[in-house]
Amino acid sequence: MNIDSELQKHYAQLLGVGSPWEVKNVELKPAEKRVEIELGWQWGADAQCPECGGRCSIHDCAPERTWRHLDTMQFRTEIRARVPRADCPEHGVRTMQVPWAAPHRRLTLLFERFAVDVLLASASVNQGCKLLGIGWESAREILRRAVERGLERRQLEGLKRLAMDEKSFGRGQSYIRLLSDLELSRVLDVVE
Repeated sequence: MNIDSELQKHYAQLLGVGSPWEVKNVELKPAEKRVEIELGWQWGADAQCPECGGRCSIHDCAPERTWRHLDTMQFRTEIRARVPRADCPEHGVRTMQVPWAAPHRRLTLLFERFAVDVLLASASVNQGCKLLGIGWESAREILRRAVERGLERRQLEGLKRLAMDEKSFGRGQSYIRLLSDLELSRVLDVVE
Protein backbone atom coordinates (compact mmCIF):
# COMPACT_ATOMS: atom_id res chain seq x y z
CA MET A 1 0.00 0.00 0.00
CA ASN A 2 1.39 3.38 -1.06
CA ILE A 3 0.76 5.86 1.77
CA ASP A 4 1.25 8.89 -0.53
CA SER A 5 -1.44 7.73 -2.96
CA GLU A 6 -3.82 6.97 -0.07
CA LEU A 7 -3.22 10.45 1.34
CA GLN A 8 -3.85 11.97 -2.10
CA LYS A 9 -7.12 10.00 -2.42
CA HIS A 10 -8.10 11.09 1.09
CA TYR A 11 -7.57 14.79 0.36
CA ALA A 12 -9.23 14.53 -3.07
CA GLN A 13 -12.30 13.12 -1.34
CA LEU A 14 -12.23 15.80 1.39
CA LEU A 15 -11.87 18.58 -1.20
CA GLY A 16 -14.50 17.07 -3.47
CA VAL A 17 -12.24 17.30 -6.52
CA GLY A 18 -12.34 14.69 -9.21
CA SER A 19 -11.37 14.14 -12.79
CA PRO A 20 -9.93 16.04 -14.58
CA TRP A 21 -8.41 17.50 -11.38
CA GLU A 22 -6.31 15.35 -9.07
CA VAL A 23 -4.31 15.76 -5.87
CA LYS A 24 -0.66 15.61 -6.93
CA ASN A 25 0.98 16.15 -3.55
CA VAL A 26 0.16 16.89 0.10
CA GLU A 27 2.91 18.56 2.11
CA LEU A 28 2.72 18.99 5.87
CA LYS A 29 4.82 21.86 7.23
CA PRO A 30 4.60 21.48 11.03
CA ALA A 31 7.01 24.32 11.82
CA GLU A 32 4.75 26.74 9.89
CA LYS A 33 1.51 25.01 11.05
CA ARG A 34 0.52 24.66 7.40
CA VAL A 35 -0.71 21.99 4.97
CA GLU A 36 -0.16 22.57 1.26
CA ILE A 37 -2.23 20.59 -1.22
CA GLU A 38 -1.02 20.65 -4.80
CA LEU A 39 -3.72 20.01 -7.40
CA GLY A 40 -3.02 19.23 -11.03
CA TRP A 41 -4.92 18.89 -14.27
CA GLN A 42 -5.00 15.43 -15.85
CA TRP A 43 -3.44 16.01 -19.24
CA GLY A 44 -5.43 14.68 -22.15
CA ALA A 45 -8.71 16.02 -20.77
CA ASP A 46 -10.43 18.72 -22.83
CA ALA A 47 -10.45 22.29 -21.63
CA GLN A 48 -13.63 24.31 -21.18
CA CYS A 49 -13.92 27.95 -22.22
CA PRO A 50 -14.96 30.08 -19.21
CA GLU A 51 -16.86 32.44 -21.55
CA CYS A 52 -19.06 30.08 -23.59
CA GLY A 53 -18.55 26.73 -21.84
CA GLY A 54 -17.47 25.10 -25.10
CA ARG A 55 -14.93 22.29 -25.22
CA CYS A 56 -11.57 23.24 -26.68
CA SER A 57 -7.88 22.45 -26.48
CA ILE A 58 -5.48 23.53 -23.76
CA HIS A 59 -3.15 26.37 -24.71
CA ASP A 60 -0.87 26.22 -21.64
CA CYS A 61 -1.06 26.73 -17.87
CA ALA A 62 -1.29 29.99 -15.98
CA PRO A 63 1.34 30.63 -13.27
CA GLU A 64 0.77 28.79 -10.00
CA ARG A 65 -1.86 30.28 -7.69
CA THR A 66 -2.65 29.66 -4.05
CA TRP A 67 -6.08 29.61 -2.36
CA ARG A 68 -6.80 29.60 1.37
CA HIS A 69 -8.97 26.64 2.33
CA LEU A 70 -10.58 25.39 5.53
CA ASP A 71 -8.03 24.52 8.19
CA THR A 72 -6.96 20.90 8.70
CA MET A 73 -6.98 20.43 12.46
CA GLN A 74 -4.93 23.38 13.77
CA PHE A 75 -3.03 23.77 10.48
CA ARG A 76 -3.74 26.48 7.91
CA THR A 77 -4.57 24.71 4.64
CA GLU A 78 -3.69 26.06 1.23
CA ILE A 79 -4.43 24.73 -2.24
CA ARG A 80 -1.87 25.31 -4.97
CA ALA A 81 -2.45 24.75 -8.69
CA ARG A 82 -1.46 25.85 -12.15
CA VAL A 83 -4.77 26.38 -13.90
CA PRO A 84 -4.95 25.42 -17.60
CA ARG A 85 -5.78 28.08 -20.14
CA ALA A 86 -8.34 27.13 -22.77
CA ASP A 87 -7.76 27.99 -26.43
CA CYS A 88 -11.30 28.81 -27.56
CA PRO A 89 -11.81 29.44 -31.31
CA GLU A 90 -14.39 32.13 -30.47
CA HIS A 91 -12.93 33.84 -27.35
CA GLY A 92 -9.21 33.14 -27.65
CA VAL A 93 -6.97 32.04 -24.77
CA ARG A 94 -8.74 32.26 -21.39
CA THR A 95 -7.86 30.88 -17.94
CA MET A 96 -10.35 28.20 -16.98
CA GLN A 97 -12.48 28.39 -13.85
CA VAL A 98 -11.69 26.07 -10.95
CA PRO A 99 -14.45 24.22 -9.06
CA TRP A 100 -13.17 25.18 -5.60
CA ALA A 101 -13.07 29.00 -5.94
CA ALA A 102 -14.82 31.89 -7.66
CA PRO A 103 -12.89 33.65 -10.46
CA HIS A 104 -10.17 36.05 -9.28
CA ARG A 105 -10.54 34.99 -5.61
CA ARG A 106 -7.81 33.80 -3.25
CA LEU A 107 -10.19 32.03 -0.85
CA THR A 108 -12.03 28.79 -1.61
CA LEU A 109 -15.82 28.75 -1.73
CA LEU A 110 -15.93 26.51 1.36
CA PHE A 111 -13.67 28.86 3.30
CA GLU A 112 -15.83 31.85 2.39
CA ARG A 113 -18.99 29.99 3.46
CA PHE A 114 -17.41 29.06 6.80
CA ALA A 115 -16.10 32.62 7.24
CA VAL A 116 -19.63 34.04 6.85
CA ASP A 117 -20.88 31.73 9.62
CA VAL A 118 -17.97 32.67 11.92
CA LEU A 119 -18.38 36.41 11.27
CA LEU A 120 -22.13 36.23 11.94
CA ALA A 121 -21.60 34.29 15.18
CA SER A 122 -18.79 36.53 16.45
CA ALA A 123 -19.34 39.45 18.79
CA SER A 124 -17.43 41.72 16.39
CA VAL A 125 -15.81 41.60 12.97
CA ASN A 126 -12.40 41.92 14.67
CA GLN A 127 -13.10 38.81 16.75
CA GLY A 128 -14.20 36.89 13.65
CA CYS A 129 -11.08 38.00 11.79
CA LYS A 130 -8.90 36.80 14.65
CA LEU A 131 -10.60 33.37 14.69
CA LEU A 132 -10.29 33.00 10.91
CA GLY A 133 -6.77 34.40 10.62
CA ILE A 134 -7.80 36.99 8.01
CA GLY A 135 -7.68 40.78 7.83
CA TRP A 136 -10.50 43.30 8.07
CA GLU A 137 -10.51 43.95 4.29
CA SER A 138 -10.83 40.22 3.53
CA ALA A 139 -13.75 39.94 5.96
CA ARG A 140 -15.44 42.97 4.41
CA GLU A 141 -15.11 41.48 0.91
CA ILE A 142 -16.42 38.08 2.06
CA LEU A 143 -19.48 39.73 3.62
CA ARG A 144 -20.03 41.99 0.60
CA ARG A 145 -20.04 38.96 -1.75
CA ALA A 146 -22.37 37.05 0.60
CA VAL A 147 -24.86 39.95 0.58
CA GLU A 148 -24.56 40.15 -3.22
CA ARG A 149 -25.36 36.41 -3.55
CA GLY A 150 -28.28 36.78 -1.14
CA LEU A 151 -29.72 39.69 -3.10
CA GLU A 152 -29.50 37.67 -6.32
CA ARG A 153 -31.54 34.85 -4.73
CA ARG A 154 -34.05 37.12 -3.00
CA GLN A 155 -37.72 36.50 -3.85
CA LEU A 156 -39.95 39.57 -3.82
CA GLU A 157 -43.16 38.02 -5.16
CA GLY A 158 -46.15 37.80 -2.84
CA LEU A 159 -45.19 40.62 -0.44
CA LYS A 160 -48.25 41.62 1.60
CA ARG A 161 -47.20 43.48 4.75
CA LEU A 162 -44.26 45.88 4.64
CA ALA A 163 -42.81 48.19 7.25
CA MET A 164 -40.51 51.18 6.95
CA ASP A 165 -38.42 52.40 9.86
CA GLU A 166 -35.54 54.77 10.50
CA LYS A 167 -32.61 53.91 12.73
CA SER A 168 -29.82 56.15 13.91
CA PHE A 169 -26.28 54.86 14.20
CA GLY A 170 -22.95 56.23 15.25
CA ARG A 171 -22.71 59.72 16.69
CA GLY A 172 -24.69 62.67 15.45
CA GLN A 173 -27.44 62.65 12.88
CA SER A 174 -26.65 59.53 10.82
CA TYR A 175 -29.77 57.61 9.83
CA ILE A 176 -30.63 54.62 7.72
CA ARG A 177 -34.07 53.70 6.45
CA LEU A 178 -35.13 50.04 6.51
CA LEU A 179 -37.79 48.39 4.38
CA SER A 180 -38.91 45.10 5.95
CA ASP A 181 -41.21 42.20 5.15
CA LEU A 182 -43.30 41.76 8.31
CA GLU A 183 -44.54 38.26 7.49
CA LEU A 184 -41.13 36.66 6.91
CA SER A 185 -39.19 38.96 9.29
CA ARG A 186 -36.57 39.95 6.75
CA VAL A 187 -34.96 43.21 5.69
CA LEU A 188 -35.62 44.01 2.04
CA ASP A 189 -33.66 47.23 1.61
CA VAL A 190 -31.44 49.63 3.54
CA VAL A 191 -30.76 53.18 2.36
CA GLU A 192 -29.31 56.34 3.92
